[in-house]
Amino acid sequence: MQFQSWTFLFFFIPVLVLYWAVRGTRLRIPVLLVASYIFYASFNVYFLICLGVVTIVDYLVALQLSRHRSRWLVCVSLLLDLGMLCSFKYIPRVTDFDWVLPVGLSFFTFKSISYVIDVYRGKIAVERNLLSYAAYVAFFPQLVAGPIDRATTLLPQLRHNVPLRIDDVSEGFSLFVTGLFKKAVMADMLAVYVNVMYEDVTSYSGAMRLLAAYAYAWQIYFDFSGYSDMACGIARCMGFRCMLNFNNPYVSVDVRDFWRRWHISLSTWFRDYVYIPMGGSRCGKLRGWFNVIVTMLVSGAWHGATWTFVVWGGLHGLGSVVSSWFDTSGWYGKIPKIIKQIAVFHFMTLTWIFFRAESFGDAFDVIRGIVTWEEGDFFFPPVPFVLIGLVWIYELMWDSRFRWILETRAARVAAAIFVLVCVLLLGGGANSQFIYQQF
Repeated sequence: MQFQSWTFLFFFIPVLVLYWAVRGTRLRIPVLLVASYIFYASFNVYFLICLGVVTIVDYLVALQLSRHRSRWLVCVSLLLDLGMLCSFKYIPRVTDFDWVLPVGLSFFTFKSISYVIDVYRGKIAVERNLLSYAAYVAFFPQLVAGPIDRATTLLPQLRHNVPLRIDDVSEGFSLFVTGLFKKAVMADMLAVYVNVMYEDVTSYSGAMRLLAAYAYAWQIYFDFSGYSDMACGIARCMGFRCMLNFNNPYVSVDVRDFWRRWHISLSTWFRDYVYIPMGGSRCGKLRGWFNVIVTMLVSGAWHGATWTFVVWGGLHGLGSVVSSWFDTSGWYGKIPKIIKQIAVFHFMTLTWIFFRAESFGDAFDVIRGIVTWEEGDFFFPPVPFVLIGLVWIYELMWDSRFRWILETRAARVAAAIFVLVCVLLLGGGANSQFIYQQF
């Protein structure tokens, strides 16, 4: 049941009406939990087994941790959650055994892990109501691909009734439509172009390979930030506020800045539960750089069981180290901001080639064709690239002193009309899967 499908619309409207009807009663959490389980079962009813096991085990572990702090109990939780995650992700790669990766497994296991660790650290009180904790783990707007909201943010919202506010519904609807534009218009149009090239890389010219690299950089951004906007919009309609997951990442001035803007819920998760426990930057410059690289390698491995993802993570780790080194030199600060932004965007475009390619061979074929400017087939769809230009101009303005122009009522109305017209005229691919659902 994809967010951009009619099936989801017919599911969500009755859920929204029923949820608001029972607000202020004890039925609020059970209604939300049942709706979340129905949503997840629509992908595959057997996926509920993994969701249920993670929920119950970590709920019981956290209860025990509230009585006495024990690292062994945390290890039990990690062994289960990471063991299940690694089994589904990596065993099919190294054996002949094949099984389906449960949708959203990485996301709800990370939510549950962070809860257990935060209870152990004393950052959050244990949740004694099993239904409330189950609703936190299975919260359907975030279940498939995040954002990975922490228990410290979402559980308090589940504990307290929120009054019905029309502003929440209108703002949620605006967020949802914005995400729908990113996914159904931008990402899906670009996907056609990207998929054609990657299906037979060597048949296409260096120019097309370069344009396809640019197209994928924007496709994955529109696809994933579109999902995040839709998820946050759905949650907002129900009175919940999710964390910001994307903040104009392609206007970043260095790699570290990129990760402060891209998939923020995941980057902060790795920071808090991998990088900092390793020592973070407290162990000296060289050890801090080592910790950054290891963290990004782990992030790459999390994305998939192929070496192309590990290389992608390693490149980002090295890029972060280089960015940190640049900070110690006076010359980098003198470079105009727009030059830094363009340079960082092209670095990201290069790394996305490894992220998208099925193998090293395909990745190097794309890069070789670009460098040598090979001849071959070429075609250029103008509409998505024109829209990319408009979006990038919008994001550059939003990150500059001209932001006030975009915040005027006239600009907001014009942007809303533009988005709705694009969705109506150009929207398609309503059944296409979101990229990050496979992770």
